[in-house]
Amino acid sequence: MKVILTGSTGFVGGEVLSQCLQHPAITSIVALSRRDLPAHEKLQVAIVEDFLTYPNSVREKIQDADACIWTLGKARIPDNDTARRVSIDYTLTAARVFQDTCQKPFRFIYCSGAAAERDQTKPLWFMQDYRRIRGQVETETLDFARDHTGFEAHIMRPAMILTRDMSLQRLVFSLGPSIKVDDLARTMLDLALNGGPKNIWENADMNQRDDS
Repeated sequence: MKVILTGSTGFVGGEVLSQCLQHPAITSIVALSRRDLPAHEKLQVAIVEDFLTYPNSVREKIQDADACIWTLGKARIPDNDTARRVSIDYTLTAARVFQDTCQKPFRFIYCSGAAAERDQTKPLWFMQDYRRIRGQVETETLDFARDHTGFEAHIMRPAMILTRDMSLQRLVFSLGPSIKVDDLARTMLDLALNGGPKNIWENADMNQRDDS
């Protein structure tokens, strides 16, 4: 299987990349990235300066891909316009490019978050704008999949994401809903390879699937 990755230099995306490189069923990886990555025989890096524009050189590298694991994001979002561009515009632009150029069926695994709110009118007590933006991209991604035959979308909604080796401080924080980064990555990779029975995967769903 050939897989597209985004966010490969980040916390979650880096773990996904590591597992993809080790998985025997993944024969080829195309990392869409703004900078180069360490060389590996399975890995191609497609430098993307602007995730709203996919030149032919990038499209040629992804044209026969079977799935994408999308973990692109910013550690700090300075304003709502940036949040909408990164969360909504980048994601939907990529979905349209993948629909036009990649294999069918195509699986799109999108890493969202447990706090995302799809109901745009629901009163929220904290981070209301950002949570609604994340909820909007979930809705639009699922709508895109519904309207395009052969495009299969899975939305991952992890709660607190923990490191592989939790410190005591991390253990205290993990008393609420949480998932280890390697378990999250393994679940996303399994969905990319095999698909699954649902479109929205809550934190508990992912922990249960990883245990099974």
